[in-house]
Amino acid sequence: MPPTKTLCFRPLKFFYTEISSFDRKFYPANMAKVALITGGTSGIGLAVAKDLIRTGTWQVNIIGSNQERGQDAAASLPNVTFYQADVRNYQQLAGVFDQIFNATARIDFVFANAGRAEHTDFFAKSETGIPPEPGSEIVDINLNGALYTSYLAMHYFRRSPGSTKGHRNLILTSSIGGLYPYALIGFTRSIGERLWEEGVRVNALCPGVVETPLLADETFYAIFPPEIFIPVDVVTGVVSQLLSGADMVDAKGMRVAGDQMHSQAVHVSGKSFLFLEKPEIHDEQTRITWAAMMGHK
Repeated sequence: MPPTKTLCFRPLKFFYTEISSFDRKFYPANMAKVALITGGTSGIGLAVAKDLIRTGTWQVNIIGSNQERGQDAAASLPNVTFYQADVRNYQQLAGVFDQIFNATARIDFVFANAGRAEHTDFFAKSETGIPPEPGSEIVDINLNGALYTSYLAMHYFRRSPGSTKGHRNLILTSSIGGLYPYALIGFTRSIGERLWEEGVRVNALCPGVVETPLLADETFYAIFPPEIFIPVDVVTGVVSQLLSGADMVDAKGMRVAGDQMHSQAVHVSGKSFLFLEKPEIHDEQTRITWAAMMGHK
């Protein structure tokens, strides 16, 4: 579709610093980079778009399924373009990626952020007969949509002009709940090591309860006490640090060097964050097998 000019509850192991005060000098002042954000018309996605625009170094493209909301969001910000697409529809999403790349000749940052909170009870009892078919909307949007987005990001990163290793970033919004369903975190780690060999930095963002339109349903406010809600600027501050490629230190003092800042799952809670430690490979045979499967040497 032609572009028109124009902030998520995501529930892992935390940087006691006011993240919103993070110094963003790492953005090159003389180069416009191109960002693509799915779920970018509200909540965390829109907040990250605003944060990027404030630096003056990004051209931002936001993708969403609601045309009116997307156009309103884009109209409120400079250097932001809205594209309408459903992340469940590969052809729609691919078409948007292609439009953006053809218009800009590069893509530097993809934020796979589109998601939906679950409103149905998978564990509900059915008293008689064959139970009704379970809904797949959450898997289709939160998992398959992220898979499509990551696949397309990989393709267009490869076609973008050469740059230093780690210049391009793919961040996937998982959640604190991802500790147990785990799919997006496992996916991030699976592709992260391989894509780092091509200079692409892939990480999972795992915020707790962020007050955004995704939680507009009063049911959520009945479940979660007000004190656990996370300000959205804390989340955007973590995204900024991940994009910087600089060393990061979490609330427990765990330091991750900039050249290791990939395939990480970063849990955001309160005004701090924690890195979720990666599972260890306990024997050499498994290490060799894993390396061979991922194309590592």
